[in-house]
Order: sequence, then structure tokens, then C-alpha cells
Amino acid sequence: MHMSLRRRMVPTTPSINDCVRALARSVRITAPFAGVFGGKVARIMDSSGFVGAVFMRVDHVWLNFYAGLSEPVDEMSDVQGEIAKFVARIWAMFPRAQHLHMQVSLFTDSDDSQMVGALLGALATRRLQTVEYVHVSSGVRMGGLAGVTGLTHIRVQDDASLADCVSLVRSNAQTLVEADLGVVDALDCLPRLTVDDNGEPITYPRLRSLAIHVNLLPEVTVASFPALETLRRTTGHLHVANEIETFCADLA
Repeated sequence: MHMSLRRRMVPTTPSINDCVRALARSVRITAPFAGVFGGKVARIMDSSGFVGAVFMRVDHVWLNFYAGLSEPVDEMSDVQGEIAKFVARIWAMFPRAQHLHMQVSLFTDSDDSQMVGALLGALATRRLQTVEYVHVSSGVRMGGLAGVTGLTHIRVQDDASLADCVSLVRSNAQTLVEADLGVVDALDCLPRLTVDDNGEPITYPRLRSLAIHVNLLPEVTVASFPALETLRRTTGHLHVANEIETFCADLA
């Protein structure tokens, strides 16, 4: 696991000094999926150097998870319990955070998708100003995220399943503020975003920015986006900037 606190360089010792706690404004945690679902990340956060560490000024929490699971979910013990522990530790350490950004990459199958959905859903239950999901695992289905709600921002890379993308966006129609959808078949995507499976219209009352493979919204879809301010033609590829400016501590 890798934890990065933005503010200034500090030694990579196991302990977190008072200066870092007082000055840190955002945190980035990078870890493999197995570390979260198997409990290793939670154990590290319970280690002597982090026990009782609270960062009252951290406003942004960035989570980057990578690498598929090495064993089937049904063979792992108490995955849901480990997810609950991890989520509890995140909010205990960063109790005033209002912006959550979760990026996933390199997961490979339905088991991974289900667990990512369970983790994101658990994190998104907290009332936050921003809950962003960034999907940069090209060609991988996102079916396990279908029931996640409360997202304000969704960014999906090219080659994601159109059906899964539509399902995720629809589920968050009432909260979405920005969507960058790198799905190629935009002509099919837009109608499916704006009408449900029963033919009833879907409205996105808060959506201000939409990026998709199309230059103009068809007139029949305009009413679905009453707050839309920006329509961009996406390239279909996400270029996620590495904004780590300062402290990097190897935790495992």
C-alpha cells in the first residue's frame, strides 16, 4: 500500500508526526484489491504508526486500487467484513473529508467487479460534496457497480461495456454533476441514458458537464439535461494526471 499526503516532504517513518496531521489537505492511498479485501490494508492502518492518527484538515481522499484478485471471492473469508473495516478506518482518519475520488484499474473479472461495487457502495453512503468513480480498466465489465448510488462524478474509459455504463449512470441520475463517458456507440448510448427500460423519461437535474462521443445533443434528449452547461466530445481515453506533489510513504 502507498499513502501520499499532499503538503510537504516528510520522512518515510512508520509514525505520522503532528506537523503532517496539521498540514495535510488531501491524501492518496494506492493499494492492490487483495490488500483491501483480504484485510492487509486495514491491518496496516491499525499498526502502531497510525493508531489514533486523525487528519482534521484533509478534505480530499483519493483511492487508487489496482490488480485483480488472486483467488475467487467465495474462497476469501469475510470480505464484506474487511470492506466495512476499511471504510470505517478511512472516515475515522479523515473525518472532515468532503471529496472522495475512487479510481480502479486492471481488474479482470466479475468477482473483481462485484467487490469494487461493494466497496464503492459502502463509501458512497456517507454524505459528501463529491463522490467520483473513475474506471480505467479497459475492456472490463462493470456489472457489479449497477446498484451503486450517490455518485456525483463518473469517468469511464473507452471499451467499457455500454450496458454497464448506462446502468451505472441511470442509477445516479439524481446526483450526477459531471459525466465523462468513453463509450464508442454514442448514438445508442444517449437514448438509453434518457429513457428507462419501460420507456419512461429520465432526467438529470444536476448534470452540468457531459463528455461523450457526440458533438450535439439530439433535440429529443435536451429536456433530460436541464442544468447542462458543457457538452464535450470525449476522446474515449482518460488521461488521469498524477497530482502527487509531496510526501510518499511506503506502508507495505
